[in-house]
Amino acid sequence: MKYCGMDVHKESITACIMDRGGNIIRQHTFPYNEESIKAFLFGISNAEIEIAIEACGIWRGVYKLLKELGYKVRLANPNKTHNIACRKKTDKVDSRILADLLRTNYLPEVYIPDEEMLGLRDITRHKSNLTRLRAEIQAKIKGYLLRKGIKYGKIWNEKALSKLAEDDPDIKNLINVYWSLKEEEKEVMRRIRKIAKNMREANLLMSMPGIGEFSSLMILAEIGDIRRFESPKQLISYAGLCPGIYRSGNTERNVRNNAVNKWLKWIIYECSGRATMLDSRFQEYYYKIKQRKGFKTARRAVARKMLTIIWYMLTNEETYRNN
Repeated sequence: MKYCGMDVHKESITACIMDRGGNIIRQHTFPYNEESIKAFLFGISNAEIEIAIEACGIWRGVYKLLKELGYKVRLANPNKTHNIACRKKTDKVDSRILADLLRTNYLPEVYIPDEEMLGLRDITRHKSNLTRLRAEIQAKIKGYLLRKGIKYGKIWNEKALSKLAEDDPDIKNLINVYWSLKEEEKEVMRRIRKIAKNMREANLLMSMPGIGEFSSLMILAEIGDIRRFESPKQLISYAGLCPGIYRSGNTERNVRNNAVNKWLKWIIYECSGRATMLDSRFQEYYYKIKQRKGFKTARRAVARKMLTIIWYMLTNEETYRNN
């Protein structure tokens, strides 16, 4: 058996192949394209080699290509491989470490969602980014209006903004970008509503107050297969809503856990705010904790409770019950 580590970049790949004894058979840097990958692996059948790549921002393209070529590919957690790596960091060193971790069965792997979940992640994250960009442009427009002494509350509608764009060329481009983003956001939301309507798991989640079409799909996309979480605590930890614990001798303290899904953490935190306004169960729980520990801790506690309920809802395939 042979083991290959690939350090993937935008324009190039550095790859290292080891045999079972840890001897380097082949190590090269080559352009990132199908022909170069095939050339590097030439002479080695897909049955006699495993390949490891890091879950960096461009992993999906090379992962899909290698899978289509019939190779067994494993995805490494970059946060953990960087901790293992030595001080001397080069592409050759990184590829060798990946190959060696794969060979010794110490490769820290990450979950790979199926194509449906990856598609959901794409569309929900795209919608979230559009909303964020539109809010940034809106803040710039409002700042410009304030500097001009214009009270934007009276003109914040399509007709008034279009008139402002005609009268003031300095703000025209920003207003055009704002409306363009808003239209694209509407189109993406139409697609999201269509998907959510026909997805059984999304309808289960939407039975919980505070979760709508967009948030239900984002939660499902970021969780993936609920069966990979053996308990609600594991799901809460994955969302970064429970602190890590550092113990050494008589010392124990909470530490921040960086290996979390930030998208899941963000969306469930957003949902927790709406849930406290719509559901008496969450509302009572929120105010009980807020009195003692403040609103931020209370919001996080509601988010944790929601994830606990979500785990049971998806595991048992049942709708929300307020009891």
